[in-house]
Formats: sequence, structure tokens, C-alpha cells
Amino acid sequence: MTTSSQSVVTPERFQTGRNYDDYFAYIGSDENLAREAPGGRPRQNNTERFQKNWDEFEISDEEAARLQALPKLKMLVIGEDWCPDVFRGAPALGKIAACAGWEARFLQRDDNNDIIQEFLKDGEFESIPVAVLYTLDHKYVGHFIERPAVANAHMAEMQMRFTRQEGESEDEMRTRLREAYRDLQQSDEWNSWRHATLDEIEALAKNA
Repeated sequence: MTTSSQSVVTPERFQTGRNYDDYFAYIGSDENLAREAPGGRPRQNNTERFQKNWDEFEISDEEAARLQALPKLKMLVIGEDWCPDVFRGAPALGKIAACAGWEARFLQRDDNNDIIQEFLKDGEFESIPVAVLYTLDHKYVGHFIERPAVANAHMAEMQMRFTRQEGESEDEMRTRLREAYRDLQQSDEWNSWRHATLDEIEALAKNA
């Protein structure tokens, strides 16, 4: 990770990001839906998923008090709206920033390749969302990548299920895992990951 003075994310570049409301509107726009999705598939309008994750993430009074006691910062969020970690994480990050009184800006990863190269997971993977914290005078504070540690542990366990059960075809295995992931997105655990994200963003902000 480069320092703020060496980064391509200048104060001017930061300002090119959309605020959350504009980003949310952009997700369902013709301009965004015309952009390429993974595997060349048509891009899906995920505004309902973003709204659901926004609505379901309720910041408690105790969490709000902690956020409001933090230094005033700026947050840059990098994502792609087709990604489940983004349609869970970006609304949570937007709500966290709003509660803390921070300016938050959102950029699509694939339109900003030079930025994502500064925030690769394990120095290799373009994982999203990325949330980068800056001081108000644009000094780098820290960044969060993809999902909180508790979610990484769960996903690692889930990956171990990528083996066919006796008598199961590969297509049946993939269907089983897709259904398990859909069930996960409706679970209390999925919601707990949003609160774990809040905890990790709070810890980063305390470095300012």
C-alpha cells in the first residue's frame, strides 16, 4: 500500500466518487447495466439487494455512540455491484459513514483499475469491497478488504464443501452450494457480518 502522497487517490480523485445516494441510483441506471459483468453475462440490477441490506442493518445506540466519538474522516469505497460481498458490505459502509458523520465516496472497481492495484488482497487479488479511510486533509489511515475476519473464517469452512458427495454430480454439488449461499444471505450470521464490519472500521479509525 502506498502513502497518500504517492497514491493515485488524490483529493480530486476522491471527489470523483459518488455519494451513497448517487451510487445507489447509478446501480440501476442504463449506463451501469450496459457495463460488462463477470463472464460476459448481462449485468443484473441489484438495487433491491442493496436496499435490503441497507434496511436490515440497524446500528444500535451503543454502536452509534462509538462511531460518533471517532475522529472525523473520509471513506472511499471501491466495489462492483454484482458482488454479494459488495451488496452486503457497501450499504453497511455507507450507513457506518453516515452515522459517524464522514464523507463517503463510491467508485466501481473495473473503471478504476489503477486504484484497486493499491489495495490488493494478499498483494494479489482484486477483492471487493475495499473501504479506505483518510483524514480530512487526505492522509491515509487504513483500509478494509472484502469482509470481516469472522466472515472469512466462515467462508473458508464453506469452501471445504466444494467436494462432491457420494453419488452427486458436479452440477448437483454447485446447485447445493448456491442454495447454501442463498440461505446464508437470509441468516442472522449474514447480518452479524455487517456489525463485525462496523467493529473493524471503528478499529481502523482509531489509528487516525
